[in-house]
Amino acid sequence: MLHLRLNSQSIFVAALSAAGFLVACSSDSHSFSNGAAGAAGTAKGGSGNAGTSAGGSGNTGNTGNTGGTAVGGSATTPTGGSGGSASPSGGSGGTVTGSGGTAAGGSAGAGVAGGPTGGVACPTGVTFCSGFDAATLPTAAVYKVNAAPGDWSRDFELDTTVFHGGKSSLRVKSGSETGTSGSAYRMLAVPAPSGAFWVRFYIQQTELDLGGVDHNVFASAAASDEPNAASIEFAEDVGIAFNTSDNVRWPTDYGRLTSGGTKPYTLPKGMWHCIEISFDATGREQQLFINGTQQIDAKDYPAASSVSGGIKNFKFGFNQLHGPARKVWYDDVAVAPTRIKCL
Repeated sequence: MLHLRLNSQSIFVAALSAAGFLVACSSDSHSFSNGAAGAAGTAKGGSGNAGTSAGGSGNTGNTGNTGGTAVGGSATTPTGGSGGSASPSGGSGGTVTGSGGTAAGGSAGAGVAGGPTGGVACPTGVTFCSGFDAATLPTAAVYKVNAAPGDWSRDFELDTTVFHGGKSSLRVKSGSETGTSGSAYRMLAVPAPSGAFWVRFYIQQTELDLGGVDHNVFASAAASDEPNAASIEFAEDVGIAFNTSDNVRWPTDYGRLTSGGTKPYTLPKGMWHCIEISFDATGREQQLFINGTQQIDAKDYPAASSVSGGIKNFKFGFNQLHGPARKVWYDDVAVAPTRIKCL
């Protein structure tokens, strides 16, 4: 009789296990009130099925010893749930308390799979866009100087210590640094929509405020990629200004005042400034926005003869017409037919 009784218990336990297996496998998209930890974590928690095959329904409360075999799940996203729980995002497999088993490779960290890894995505329709995170000359950029030919790295370098987005920026070397080309013109030229276009870039200096009294050039819309091509300049000349063949436009109430005297518009050193410019040689209207606010709207500018060859390239860097020498940083530069706006 003792022998028969033991067999009956074994049969009873086996029946309970089979029932648990059927409940756990009947649907992986529903929660069950009698075993909150035993239900499948999500509709895609397939990797947790192995953990719930024994501990799925939670009825017995002691089957979490096999619930720990779920290996694919994670509580970090709604698509990778491990063993079942009351949480729809995929909890632990195992017992009624939901503590049975561990999920190998699982994590409690937040985050979106496949999200950005650094830098800023380029807007659509651009003719040039770079965050300067690659160690090579940006695609489509042209380096020419008024000096002996050489590699662009003579006058430019990637800087991983100062950047606006991503992991590095473009630094224009000071003319006083050793190994530079010796050219006052240290600029890169990139393609732009012919006749009219928008640019957006971030700029900073660490030694001087931007907007000195003497004439120097930071960027321009040019007729070609040659160093001496006709251009509409974004410059400093008694403060931030547009300059075309010494025909200058300043922000309202700045620059050379009609009442006499000067009042330069400057940008503080040691911080990034977002510059947006609408260059339009066809309509002859140039617009400047600084950190999202319009500062110059120069209509009927420049003279038609100054842009008779049109504009086809955007240039940026530093053209040291008067000095003093300095380093200039650029980041997140984009050129497009329409306004790009600050990041």
